[in-house]
Amino acid sequence: MKTSTNLPPVNLTIMSNQSWNQNEVVRLLRGAPGTQYQEADDANKAIIRDWVRGLLQLQPITVTFVKADNTVRDMRCTLNWDFIPADKLPKGPVTGSVDGLVRESKSRRDPDPHSLRVFDLELQEWRSFRFERLQKITAELSFS
Repeated sequence: MKTSTNLPPVNLTIMSNQSWNQNEVVRLLRGAPGTQYQEADDANKAIIRDWVRGLLQLQPITVTFVKADNTVRDMRCTLNWDFIPADKLPKGPVTGSVDGLVRESKSRRDPDPHSLRVFDLELQEWRSFRFERLQKITAELSFS
């Protein structure tokens, strides 16, 4: 006899790479300037930032963005401490968000909400990118 279990509903909002890419293609075909982030209102910009930050805290991802010198760069990066060497972690207690790297011993200004500081897994150094220059996000999803 089969028994069924009633699982609680799961409320997950996942923006897939496919939907991101499809939205970007449609947006470009419309002749829209800039990026989805640039066109978004403040609430949607916050959603995009939180989504990217959440992915980075879970696993390494690859972000493609335009650097300040207008070259395009692919960066494999993360905010997940499990992938960052111990000698590259912030020294002392971290009092702020992971991407802000606010340390008690060193005063820093508040992080810019439109840029994100991440750990570059190839260079093994901390780097940052600006959301309005973000072109593509590549992440692997695995279901175990």
